[in-house]
Amino acid sequence: MEQFPADIHRFCDPQLPHGRRKELVQLLRNIDEMTCQKLQILFSFSVPNQEALTFVADLKQPVVSAGAGTGYWEYLLQCNGVDVISFDTNEVYPSEMRYSEILTSGPEILEQFPDRVLVLAWPDTDESSTFSLDCLRHFRGDTILHIGELLGETLSANQWGQSSSRDFQLTLAEDFCCLSRIKLPNWPGHLDSLTMWKRKSTQPVMCDGAHFHYVNTKCRVYL
Repeated sequence: MEQFPADIHRFCDPQLPHGRRKELVQLLRNIDEMTCQKLQILFSFSVPNQEALTFVADLKQPVVSAGAGTGYWEYLLQCNGVDVISFDTNEVYPSEMRYSEILTSGPEILEQFPDRVLVLAWPDTDESSTFSLDCLRHFRGDTILHIGELLGETLSANQWGQSSSRDFQLTLAEDFCCLSRIKLPNWPGHLDSLTMWKRKSTQPVMCDGAHFHYVNTKCRVYL
Protein backbone atom coordinates (compact mmCIF):
# COMPACT_ATOMS: atom_id res chain seq x y z
CA MET A 1 0.00 0.00 0.00
CA GLU A 2 2.90 2.38 0.74
CA GLN A 3 4.15 1.85 -2.82
CA PHE A 4 0.81 2.79 -4.38
CA PRO A 5 0.22 6.32 -5.77
CA ALA A 6 -1.24 8.83 -3.32
CA ASP A 7 -4.61 8.90 -5.12
CA ILE A 8 -5.16 5.12 -5.01
CA HIS A 9 -8.21 5.54 -2.74
CA ARG A 10 -9.90 7.65 -5.40
CA PHE A 11 -10.28 4.70 -7.80
CA CYS A 12 -14.07 5.22 -7.89
CA ASP A 13 -14.08 9.03 -7.58
CA PRO A 14 -16.23 10.37 -10.48
CA GLN A 15 -14.28 13.65 -10.39
CA LEU A 16 -11.14 11.79 -11.43
CA PRO A 17 -10.67 11.38 -15.21
CA HIS A 18 -11.86 8.02 -16.49
CA GLY A 19 -8.38 7.09 -17.73
CA ARG A 20 -6.86 7.65 -14.30
CA ARG A 21 -9.65 5.68 -12.58
CA LYS A 22 -8.99 2.81 -14.97
CA GLU A 23 -5.28 2.85 -14.08
CA LEU A 24 -5.99 2.79 -10.35
CA VAL A 25 -8.56 0.00 -10.65
CA GLN A 26 -6.06 -2.07 -12.62
CA LEU A 27 -3.45 -1.56 -9.90
CA LEU A 28 -5.91 -2.73 -7.25
CA ARG A 29 -7.00 -5.71 -9.30
CA ASN A 30 -3.42 -6.77 -9.89
CA ILE A 31 -2.52 -6.59 -6.19
CA ASP A 32 -5.80 -8.28 -5.28
CA GLU A 33 -5.29 -11.20 -7.63
CA MET A 34 -1.59 -11.67 -6.95
CA THR A 35 -1.43 -10.96 -3.22
CA CYS A 36 -4.54 -10.00 -1.26
CA GLN A 37 -6.81 -12.87 -2.26
CA LYS A 38 -4.07 -15.38 -1.49
CA LEU A 39 -3.42 -13.77 1.90
CA GLN A 40 -7.14 -13.62 2.71
CA ILE A 41 -7.47 -17.33 2.00
CA LEU A 42 -4.29 -18.14 3.89
CA PHE A 43 -5.16 -16.01 6.95
CA SER A 44 -8.53 -14.22 7.15
CA PHE A 45 -10.79 -11.81 5.30
CA SER A 46 -10.50 -9.24 8.09
CA VAL A 47 -7.17 -8.08 9.47
CA PRO A 48 -6.66 -8.48 13.24
CA ASN A 49 -4.68 -6.03 15.34
CA GLN A 50 -3.57 -6.04 18.96
CA GLU A 51 -6.15 -3.45 20.01
CA ALA A 52 -8.99 -5.70 18.87
CA LEU A 53 -7.47 -8.84 20.38
CA THR A 54 -6.91 -7.07 23.72
CA PHE A 55 -10.47 -5.75 23.64
CA VAL A 56 -11.86 -9.27 23.36
CA ALA A 57 -9.48 -10.64 25.99
CA ASP A 58 -10.48 -7.90 28.44
CA LEU A 59 -14.11 -9.01 28.27
CA LYS A 60 -12.99 -11.95 30.45
CA GLN A 61 -15.63 -14.16 28.84
CA PRO A 62 -15.43 -17.39 26.83
CA VAL A 63 -16.10 -17.12 23.10
CA VAL A 64 -17.80 -19.23 20.45
CA SER A 65 -16.75 -18.34 16.90
CA ALA A 66 -19.15 -19.14 14.05
CA GLY A 67 -17.84 -19.73 10.54
CA ALA A 68 -14.25 -19.70 11.75
CA GLY A 69 -12.65 -20.43 8.36
CA THR A 70 -8.94 -21.03 8.89
CA GLY A 71 -9.22 -20.26 12.62
CA TYR A 72 -6.60 -17.50 12.40
CA TRP A 73 -8.48 -14.95 14.54
CA GLU A 74 -9.33 -17.74 16.96
CA TYR A 75 -5.69 -18.81 17.23
CA LEU A 76 -4.61 -15.25 18.02
CA LEU A 77 -7.38 -14.89 20.61
CA GLN A 78 -6.23 -18.08 22.29
CA CYS A 79 -2.68 -16.68 22.34
CA ASN A 80 -4.17 -13.72 24.24
CA GLY A 81 -5.74 -15.98 26.87
CA VAL A 82 -9.29 -16.23 25.49
CA ASP A 83 -11.25 -19.48 25.90
CA VAL A 84 -12.42 -20.14 22.31
CA ILE A 85 -14.66 -22.78 20.77
CA SER A 86 -14.88 -22.59 16.96
CA PHE A 87 -17.10 -24.21 14.37
CA ASP A 88 -17.67 -24.12 10.63
CA THR A 89 -19.22 -26.28 7.98
CA ASN A 90 -15.61 -27.09 7.00
CA GLU A 91 -16.54 -27.31 3.33
CA VAL A 92 -13.81 -24.93 2.14
CA TYR A 93 -10.67 -25.11 4.26
CA PRO A 94 -8.96 -28.50 4.69
CA SER A 95 -7.57 -29.39 8.11
CA GLU A 96 -3.97 -28.61 7.09
CA MET A 97 -4.94 -24.95 6.49
CA ARG A 98 -6.40 -24.41 9.97
CA TYR A 99 -4.55 -22.59 12.72
CA SER A 100 -6.73 -23.98 15.52
CA GLU A 101 -9.28 -26.71 16.15
CA ILE A 102 -12.58 -26.08 14.36
CA LEU A 103 -15.64 -28.24 14.96
CA THR A 104 -17.79 -29.26 12.00
CA SER A 105 -21.31 -27.96 12.56
CA GLY A 106 -24.00 -25.53 11.53
CA PRO A 107 -25.53 -22.64 13.52
CA GLU A 108 -27.70 -24.99 15.62
CA ILE A 109 -24.64 -25.78 17.77
CA LEU A 110 -24.91 -22.28 19.26
CA GLU A 111 -27.83 -23.39 21.45
CA GLN A 112 -25.27 -25.35 23.48
CA PHE A 113 -23.28 -22.21 24.36
CA PRO A 114 -25.63 -19.56 25.81
CA ASP A 115 -22.93 -18.35 28.22
CA ARG A 116 -20.37 -17.56 25.53
CA VAL A 117 -19.79 -14.42 23.46
CA LEU A 118 -20.66 -15.04 19.80
CA VAL A 119 -18.01 -13.97 17.26
CA LEU A 120 -19.08 -13.48 13.64
CA ALA A 121 -16.21 -12.57 11.31
CA TRP A 122 -17.26 -12.10 7.67
CA PRO A 123 -19.95 -14.75 8.17
CA ASP A 124 -21.79 -14.42 4.83
CA THR A 125 -20.34 -15.16 1.40
CA ASP A 126 -22.92 -12.98 -0.37
CA GLU A 127 -26.26 -11.21 0.19
CA SER A 128 -28.23 -14.43 -0.34
CA SER A 129 -26.41 -16.24 2.49
CA THR A 130 -28.47 -16.96 5.64
CA PHE A 131 -25.59 -18.18 7.80
CA SER A 132 -25.32 -15.06 10.00
CA LEU A 133 -29.11 -14.80 10.39
CA ASP A 134 -29.35 -18.48 11.31
CA CYS A 135 -26.62 -17.96 13.92
CA LEU A 136 -28.57 -15.06 15.37
CA ARG A 137 -31.72 -17.16 15.62
CA HIS A 138 -29.96 -20.02 17.43
CA PHE A 139 -27.84 -17.85 19.74
CA ARG A 140 -29.18 -17.51 23.31
CA GLY A 141 -26.44 -15.34 24.77
CA ASP A 142 -26.25 -11.59 25.39
CA THR A 143 -23.09 -10.45 23.58
CA ILE A 144 -22.11 -10.53 19.91
CA LEU A 145 -18.85 -9.43 18.30
CA HIS A 146 -19.19 -8.62 14.60
CA ILE A 147 -16.03 -8.36 12.50
CA GLY A 148 -16.33 -6.87 9.03
CA GLU A 149 -18.33 -4.19 7.25
CA LEU A 150 -21.74 -2.83 8.28
CA LEU A 151 -24.42 -0.57 6.86
CA GLY A 152 -22.87 2.62 5.49
CA GLU A 153 -19.32 1.49 6.28
CA THR A 154 -18.31 0.13 2.91
CA LEU A 155 -16.93 1.14 -0.45
CA SER A 156 -19.11 -1.51 -2.07
CA ALA A 157 -22.22 -0.62 -4.09
CA ASN A 158 -24.10 -2.79 -1.58
CA GLN A 159 -24.70 -0.34 1.29
CA TRP A 160 -24.86 -3.25 3.75
CA GLY A 161 -21.24 -4.09 3.10
CA GLN A 162 -19.48 -7.26 2.02
CA SER A 163 -19.53 -9.18 5.33
CA SER A 164 -23.08 -9.87 6.52
CA SER A 165 -26.52 -9.72 4.94
CA ARG A 166 -29.13 -6.97 5.13
CA ASP A 167 -31.59 -9.26 6.95
CA PHE A 168 -28.99 -10.13 9.58
CA GLN A 169 -28.06 -6.50 10.21
CA LEU A 170 -31.68 -5.41 10.52
CA THR A 171 -32.45 -8.21 12.98
CA LEU A 172 -29.27 -7.50 14.92
CA ALA A 173 -30.22 -3.83 15.30
CA GLU A 174 -33.73 -4.76 16.47
CA ASP A 175 -32.56 -7.10 19.23
CA PHE A 176 -29.11 -5.77 20.13
CA CYS A 177 -27.45 -2.42 20.82
CA CYS A 178 -23.97 -1.51 19.55
CA LEU A 179 -21.81 -0.40 22.48
CA SER A 180 -18.24 -0.43 21.16
CA ARG A 181 -16.45 -0.09 17.85
CA ILE A 182 -12.79 -0.59 16.90
CA LYS A 183 -11.51 0.27 13.44
CA LEU A 184 -9.38 -2.50 11.97
CA PRO A 185 -6.55 -2.47 9.44
CA ASN A 186 -7.99 -3.20 6.01
CA TRP A 187 -7.25 -4.97 2.80
CA PRO A 188 -7.56 -2.56 -0.15
CA GLY A 189 -11.18 -1.65 -0.82
CA HIS A 190 -12.49 -2.79 2.58
CA LEU A 191 -13.72 -0.85 5.65
CA ASP A 192 -13.72 -3.41 8.44
CA SER A 193 -14.33 -2.84 12.14
CA LEU A 194 -14.92 -4.89 15.27
CA THR A 195 -18.18 -3.99 16.99
CA MET A 196 -19.64 -5.28 20.25
CA TRP A 197 -23.42 -5.69 20.55
CA LYS A 198 -25.46 -6.30 23.74
CA ARG A 199 -28.94 -7.81 23.79
CA LYS A 200 -31.77 -5.42 24.63
CA SER A 201 -34.48 -6.18 27.18
CA THR A 202 -37.44 -7.99 25.65
CA GLN A 203 -39.94 -5.28 26.54
CA PRO A 204 -39.54 -1.48 26.39
CA VAL A 205 -39.85 0.36 29.70
CA MET A 206 -41.83 3.58 30.16
CA CYS A 207 -39.63 6.28 31.71
CA ASP A 208 -41.18 9.73 32.14
CA GLY A 209 -43.20 9.58 28.95
CA ALA A 210 -40.55 7.86 26.80
CA HIS A 211 -39.92 4.21 26.00
CA PHE A 212 -36.46 2.75 26.58
CA HIS A 213 -34.81 -0.64 26.25
CA TYR A 214 -32.59 -1.71 29.13
CA VAL A 215 -29.13 -2.88 28.00
CA ASN A 216 -26.67 -4.36 30.47
CA THR A 217 -23.56 -2.33 29.65
CA LYS A 218 -21.41 -3.88 32.40
CA CYS A 219 -18.37 -5.52 30.87
CA ARG A 220 -14.71 -5.66 31.82
CA VAL A 221 -13.20 -3.60 29.06
CA TYR A 222 -10.30 -1.20 29.47
CA LEU A 223 -10.12 1.46 26.77
